[in-house]
Amino acid sequence: MCGIFGIADNKDASKLAYVGLFTLQHRGQESAGIVTDDRGVLRHHIGMGLVSEIFTREALETLKGRSAIGHIRYSTTGSSHIKNAQPLVLDSCLGQVAVAHNGNITNSDRIKAALQKGGAIFQSTSDTEVILHLMAKYRGKRLEDTLAKNLPKLEGAYAFIFMAPGKVIGARDPNGFRPLVLGKMGKSFLLASETCAIEVAGGKTIREIEPGELVVIEGGKATFRRFARARNFTRCIFEQVYFARPDSQVAGRSVQTARYEIGALLAREMKGVKADIVSGVPDSGTVYAQGFSDESWIPYQTVFMRNHYTGRSFIQPDQRLREFTAHLKLAPIRDVIKGKTIILIDDSLVRGTTSRKIVKNLKNAGAKKIIMAIASPAIISPCFYGIDTPSKAELIASNLTAERIRRFIGADELHYLSLESLVSACGDQKDRNFCVSCFTGSYNTRVDAVAKAYGIRPVKAGR
Repeated sequence: MCGIFGIADNKDASKLAYVGLFTLQHRGQESAGIVTDDRGVLRHHIGMGLVSEIFTREALETLKGRSAIGHIRYSTTGSSHIKNAQPLVLDSCLGQVAVAHNGNITNSDRIKAALQKGGAIFQSTSDTEVILHLMAKYRGKRLEDTLAKNLPKLEGAYAFIFMAPGKVIGARDPNGFRPLVLGKMGKSFLLASETCAIEVAGGKTIREIEPGELVVIEGGKATFRRFARARNFTRCIFEQVYFARPDSQVAGRSVQTARYEIGALLAREMKGVKADIVSGVPDSGTVYAQGFSDESWIPYQTVFMRNHYTGRSFIQPDQRLREFTAHLKLAPIRDVIKGKTIILIDDSLVRGTTSRKIVKNLKNAGAKKIIMAIASPAIISPCFYGIDTPSKAELIASNLTAERIRRFIGADELHYLSLESLVSACGDQKDRNFCVSCFTGSYNTRVDAVAKAYGIRPVKAGR
């Protein structure tokens, strides 16, 4: 999912970029980078690991300049390697250009092959690099003209922040899959993946960048330009389910409010199920459990002590690390658990292996019965738009019935939230436009090439 942040015209640009990336750390933990515009010279510092580890005081002092863009990475296309860390920086006929990208370009392999035939040499395995090569080949007079000419060639999901001497540009794909918001702090403009990053940095959110829209920040002004006709506005619903911070605003309401409402709707759908306590898998499951408890009148209790010094298991780059992280971060509280029937709520059930370990730990701690409740529908199809679920073979609900999944994870009961309830909780009545392809198998853009690569029949666009 990645996190991107940008700030224009501020004497503390690199420090505020650090604050923005630190606030977005939950979106990726593999690498991070910042590029600054120092009087027309782009300076950059990137590294593998966490923001706090990479950007020492000494590193930030080298990043001089009044504008900065930054990126934290969670890999989908391209391996977890320093050569794929962003922002990427290119010397071009338009001068130096840097780019930070959140999303997944589904036709990147096809574009890359065509560019390589024309002599292009790629330095990374990231799909992001294709836009830089397109910009070098198909140019306009200004950077924004070049982008307006080339962005329509891309398919799939993207939120970009570009920087060139004297300007910062944000762009969002015509479907609006990936988030990008604009903020203001004094005379400075900010761009970020989530509103929380703008607010923690000291700014105020103005609005989302619209699907198919560019914002050009230059000379203290922000101007907007449409580069493609907006299609169906299909925000990724996993922002509310898992990725976004609870204090971020998405689709007209806070993520905290959406998750609380999801928990309440889950309780209504499970009306009549009896238990001693309800709890959530930390951290995202906690708010769901509170909403469930208030709606059902089943007491809420914390059953796990979370180690906050481990990362998020879902966004670890391989399965062994996911399982190891999940084991390290949750310790059962035995006297709360012993002899109890527990409704345990998690945000989603993807591969099933983490849920299996969690249920086993609770039963080993003396739980009488575990009722597993999932705050989203069954995930039956891969995401090609920036979440690391690339193969149906890795998705347990794509291969097993709900009853077989229940037996696999060791729960006494298993319940999923309906898609209708999820959508209604995630946006107000005027704004319920979300991508739900992972729950339905129906995609919003052409994904034939990548679908074939993962052994899936070509899928037509449509809801």
